Amino acid sequence: MIVIPLAAFLFAYYFVNVAGIPQAFKKGFSMMPHQRIKPFDCVTCLSVWSAVALYFLPIEISQFTAIIFGAGFLGIKMK
Repeated sequence: MIVIPLAAFLFAYYFVNVAGIPQAFKKGFSMMPHQRIKPFDCVTCLSVWSAVALYFLPIEISQFTAIIFGAGFLGIKMK
């Protein structure tokens, strides 16, 4: 059961801090950098909503998400 929160955090961390999707979205739509687009620009908010979504999906998807984004997280931290 620990896989779901772990996968949610790793996905949110990668989405917000590594890939920079919210920053690209703000730049593409000419938004100010300080404007919020919750839950997509907040690791805590996005991980909670991702965990809710992963809870209702098959466990294989949670495991896949944890493995894929876990590898990216470790790659960034070990660099």
